[in-house]
Amino acid sequence: MEVAKSFAYTDLKITKGINLYVSEDMDNKKRFIEIKDNKIPYTLVRTRRRTIGITIDINGEVKVSAPLRVSERQIKEILHKKADWIARKLNEVTEKNSNITCRQFVSGESLPYLGKEYVLEIEEKDLPRARVSLDGGVLYVSIAPGLSSESRKQEIQEALIKWYRQRFSEVVKERIEKYSSRVNAAPNRVVIKDQKTIWGSCSKKGNINLNWKLVMAPPDIIDYVIVHELCHLKFMNHSKDFWGLVQSVIPDYNERRKWLRENGHMLGI
Repeated sequence: MEVAKSFAYTDLKITKGINLYVSEDMDNKKRFIEIKDNKIPYTLVRTRRRTIGITIDINGEVKVSAPLRVSERQIKEILHKKADWIARKLNEVTEKNSNITCRQFVSGESLPYLGKEYVLEIEEKDLPRARVSLDGGVLYVSIAPGLSSESRKQEIQEALIKWYRQRFSEVVKERIEKYSSRVNAAPNRVVIKDQKTIWGSCSKKGNINLNWKLVMAPPDIIDYVIVHELCHLKFMNHSKDFWGLVQSVIPDYNERRKWLRENGHMLGI
């Protein structure tokens, strides 16, 4: 069995190994894993894969991917066996996310960009719309004076997101050109998205989607995700051939993948 591990936001604190069972709400067909008083919903997805995979996404949702012919009974048996793993991972992401500081968007706050931390400096200027600029180690945001506290915060956040997305588009264009030649495959289209649960994806039509929040990560992490998706243009799976191609371009991809797994929850505003 393959177990996919991606860390998630969740407000559940699980005591592992306690009376785990799987039930179905017959009214709405939702499935649940229950441990004492904690009722954790999970999604079952049938695919043509050969193994059963369990994924905990960044929203704290549990997804089970199973082959078409695997029975519900077999799936429940797997969930019983992986109860400790599910509980442990949910606890880990709960602890990690409890340490995340909520962005206040005030001067002096630190924000990441391409793996480095920059000091945020808010300036009030008579401008029609907010403007963002980077100078040395300072990330300047210029906004109109007289805004309410909530409007001010929202305008700063929106301006920063727009700026991050624009910068990421530039980075992606350069990196796609570089690595397409090395993978010997180029996408038909690249789209920058605001994705909550994934960093990148590749469609059967040859289109690649990338999460703009990656622009906050170090460049080598961005390169790993881009190469990962480019390799999917040749192998639409995670076979040995796929990972072999990834490794031929990014020899230390496992270390970069681990970094993203452990630190990805910190990317975002």
